[in-house]
Amino acid sequence: MGGIPFRSTGCNTCRRRKVKCDEAKPECNRCIKNGHICTGYERKRVFIHKSSDAVEEGELKLVRRPKSTSGKIPDRQLTRVEPGLPRLNVNAEVRSQLLASFVGGFLPSSWHSQDGKGTNILETLPELCGNSPLLDRALLSLSSAFLAKQRKDDRLLGYSTKLYNNSMEIMHGKIKSGKGLGQDVLYTTVVFQLYELIHSSPPGFMAWIAHVQGSNAIINQCRDHKKETLAEKLFHRQLKFVTLCDAVGRRKAATLYEVLTTQERLSQGSAELEPIDELTDLLAECSALIEQVDTFIEQPPASSNGDRNDGEKLLGSCLSLEERLHQTCLRMQEKLGTPSTLSHDVPLREDLRAHLATALFPDPFQFASLVCAESHLIYWATLIILYPLVDELLDVLGYRRNDVTPSQSCATHPQTNEQSPLGLDVATDFTALAEHFADEVCRSVMYCTQSDMNTLGAQHLLAPLSQCAQFFQVHELAQKYRWCQGVFVLLDSLGLGIAPLLKDMVWPQYRHARLRRSLSSVGKVP
Repeated sequence: MGGIPFRSTGCNTCRRRKVKCDEAKPECNRCIKNGHICTGYERKRVFIHKSSDAVEEGELKLVRRPKSTSGKIPDRQLTRVEPGLPRLNVNAEVRSQLLASFVGGFLPSSWHSQDGKGTNILETLPELCGNSPLLDRALLSLSSAFLAKQRKDDRLLGYSTKLYNNSMEIMHGKIKSGKGLGQDVLYTTVVFQLYELIHSSPPGFMAWIAHVQGSNAIINQCRDHKKETLAEKLFHRQLKFVTLCDAVGRRKAATLYEVLTTQERLSQGSAELEPIDELTDLLAECSALIEQVDTFIEQPPASSNGDRNDGEKLLGSCLSLEERLHQTCLRMQEKLGTPSTLSHDVPLREDLRAHLATALFPDPFQFASLVCAESHLIYWATLIILYPLVDELLDVLGYRRNDVTPSQSCATHPQTNEQSPLGLDVATDFTALAEHFADEVCRSVMYCTQSDMNTLGAQHLLAPLSQCAQFFQVHELAQKYRWCQGVFVLLDSLGLGIAPLLKDMVWPQYRHARLRRSLSSVGKVP
């Protein structure tokens, strides 16, 4: 009987050259002596997702090689052969394996929500597979990218990148064809946005923006008038939120958000809104106020009385939005719970714990669920945007410090009286209040990055923490800004490749508004 087949243990270069290797480490002497580059001893590994059933069923087919043509070829040309896309196995078992690994690694291991409505968009992905080759490829590229980064597999990451580029070509072809677009094309643009969060391509943050704007461009062509499914609801919620993020960064009203919201409300009828939807609606109103305040302050005055009245109306709109934000937060807390103090023994990676533990902020928060944390983060982020607008209007309209006072915000510890009252200087200063709520966001970071939150908790931090970083930067709060920068660097290790790109990002319009306020006392409205 034959023994075990011989397998060389030599370096990869000697194996390829089919010569005996002396197996010296880290580089063999034979390669060095003969001037060859020793490529080491680690073997390339390839993920093979193939069941034994597929082989037994005779999936592999013999193909007859075509006969060579007789006669001379008049013109022989050398053609460069580009590496093609690896063959895509669309077997349902393969897709389910990759998606299950991705979803399981991205979502919290103990997913729960207090009201039972905590379904995440990723949980709907498996049911969408198998109906659209375009969406299948996009989902496989997304799953492969996430797993490759988690397992540090460059070969799988390269496969994912090629699959991503191929999916982009297919999608562009569908759009240019002029034919009607299905929901799968819109879903694919949202999947591409998630891909850019995980593995940001060379254009960086602008690639994510391009996908957001691409979704906005084709939304009307993909609209389906049938009753909205759960998947459609979650995809549209995701699309509305990223549209808001783009609008806030550009200090423009999220007009498309209003269109999407109207269409969604018509399809839902009289269904009660979830707290997260109510809060994002208010964030959309805030984006409109940003643009209106900017226009009011920068336009040349037409008449004193007219400008004064316009400014007063804008101030009233801002204070009305503040009041409705607090009321919505109170209703949300009745359903989802209020924050408490996080336990000191929460499971957390040591590098995260070392950076997050700081005296810059009070004790970190604990939430009843990730849905509860996400809702509070949007509430606080909206106030961080709103309060500087109020302060700027007060300056331009010539109000004194105590002429207008903020309304009472939501308590964070109503059941234990742990919340200390705000100091008088903070309670009567809207910008100081914005800093207070930026601190609240930072106090939530440890909860969202604990080990069993996986990547989703960190994803919920990206937009609110970016808002905090911009606020700290333009108000020259250097220590808090550097702390936020450190968090962005650490979020990369949790599966968010776009996070380090946000570390030094500057929003030009946001900085311009801050510089404008420093000069606003010169142009006060009489």
